[in-house]
Amino acid sequence: MTPATAQTESGKMWMAFMKEAEKHDNRDAKDWKGDSDGILVFVRPTLPALLFITITCWKSGLLSATVGAFIIEFYKKLSPDRGDQTVDLLCQISQQLPNFSTGTCIPPQAGQSFSPGASIIWVNSMWIVSLILGLASALFATLAQQWARRYVQMPQILSDPNNCARIRSFLFSGTRRYNMNIAFETAYTLLHFSVFLFLVGLAILFFSINKAVAIVVSVSVGKFVAAYFVLTILPCIEHDCPYRTPMSNIWWYISHTSLFSCAFCLRSLFTKLYSWFVPYNLGELRRRGQHILVPLLMFSEHAVKKHARRLKDGFQDTILRRALQASDNVDVKALTWWLQLPALAEASKAQDILGCIPKEVVVQLMASPIQSGKLVLLKHLISLLRSCAPGPLAVRLDEKERTTRLLVCLHAIHRIAHASVDQRFDVDFVDFVRSNLANTSLMWSMWTNSDIGIRITSRSICALLARRLLSKLPLEGSELGWLQDVIGEPSNTIFNSDSTTRDCMNLKAFVYSLLSGQEGDLPPEHAIPFTETLAILMNAGVQSPFDRTEFQDQLSALIERIEQDTTEGSGEIVDKLRRMFEDFLPASAPISTLGPGPIPAVN
Repeated sequence: MTPATAQTESGKMWMAFMKEAEKHDNRDAKDWKGDSDGILVFVRPTLPALLFITITCWKSGLLSATVGAFIIEFYKKLSPDRGDQTVDLLCQISQQLPNFSTGTCIPPQAGQSFSPGASIIWVNSMWIVSLILGLASALFATLAQQWARRYVQMPQILSDPNNCARIRSFLFSGTRRYNMNIAFETAYTLLHFSVFLFLVGLAILFFSINKAVAIVVSVSVGKFVAAYFVLTILPCIEHDCPYRTPMSNIWWYISHTSLFSCAFCLRSLFTKLYSWFVPYNLGELRRRGQHILVPLLMFSEHAVKKHARRLKDGFQDTILRRALQASDNVDVKALTWWLQLPALAEASKAQDILGCIPKEVVVQLMASPIQSGKLVLLKHLISLLRSCAPGPLAVRLDEKERTTRLLVCLHAIHRIAHASVDQRFDVDFVDFVRSNLANTSLMWSMWTNSDIGIRITSRSICALLARRLLSKLPLEGSELGWLQDVIGEPSNTIFNSDSTTRDCMNLKAFVYSLLSGQEGDLPPEHAIPFTETLAILMNAGVQSPFDRTEFQDQLSALIERIEQDTTEGSGEIVDKLRRMFEDFLPASAPISTLGPGPIPAVN
């Protein structure tokens, strides 16, 4: 490879890298700008701000203008009132007049100096600090927007993709090294502190003016502070809580540092107590002290590890960890909400959704205690089945669309039927499928369909549900009628047979129906579901990989019994089974007890 070729390939690589990096950087910059815009909107210049421009800058806006207005009015209380001084001077002059004999004027005492009250000092201090914090927050927000623009624009200065990628990586590592997100958290924190200082100063002020108004203001401020405190600590306790404040991250580290210190001290104390009062006895809990100290020691050890891990991971990573470790009900609730959207009422969209849901997720929906998830899934399945099956509710579809939709429905039902063999759902899925497939013409249309996938899937569903239904005693008349259509034996024969014979009937009906009329061997993609259902019907296992020894023994016994059968086409079925499972069959297959007597013939 020549240097020019290497440079060209390197350029293509870095161009692709920069394309994805720009998406990531633009998303981060948009988030940063949105955070800073939130601050600047709160401190946007307003008309009242122009009245106090001498104290607040043009960025001060609503918050700074409000605080500035109060400061202008009450900072005068820190110095003597000129009006009061004028009154005192007039009082002194009037006392010196010869005709002034009576009056209510009280002359000022000699040497008396002015001293502002403590409340006025505290109020003005809080408001001035509030004003400074508000302006600092606006300044941080303005700088943050400049930082975000610089971060996005600098890699675009040069045209060479290699150099652009190098600059971007250099700046990206800087944002991670200096924790750029902390700058935006700092701006919000300063703004919140500014609001709190103003409200507290307002409550203190009214206590020196009017006690009744002060109580109303204090109660209002107290409720606001309580709500803010709850919003701060709630996401630290309930990690799925969507509320948080800029103080939540700070509270996270303060609380877990304190809890870690307490747990560490308790662990040290319990360890010392254990070593002092409990003798060594190979870990056996013989004494009462051990029964008390061992659980306490284990609890403190667990607390130390838990809080140390949370301090290491931080607030955000801990939430992500908890989300990934959440139960499957979280996914079930999300899918239930998704499936209930009005847009999915359209059959084509419901078909796309059901077609992409994995097998284990379908089983979770049916096995979950969340009833609505099962009902909405069954509702979509019924709707799709009716739209593609022959009948008055069928919609106009070409053969390809109908086949695709029917396969989506059958695959979803087959996943649940497969799982229902060793699980018992709250909703009786057997009755659901049987009620929708009880129509003999519908079953036969699927069993004789030209598409081999429809034939195998529909037959597998019926065989698995028949196996589940055969384990139920006693059987009702409608159930025996459905089993008669599936197994091909008279209902009285099914009713009077023992469980082993019934299973043999079901197994033979499944194998014969799929292999006797099949031209050639089953394609590999369709041999897998056939094998899975065959293994379940032969009691060789439910989940793949199966027990190879058990599957081999049962398969050998099945082939031998089919060879003994006089039904037409049994030899062809044996040949197909041997070719399909040549890796499982030994040179001489051992005879296993699959059931008494030959496999019953299909009527």
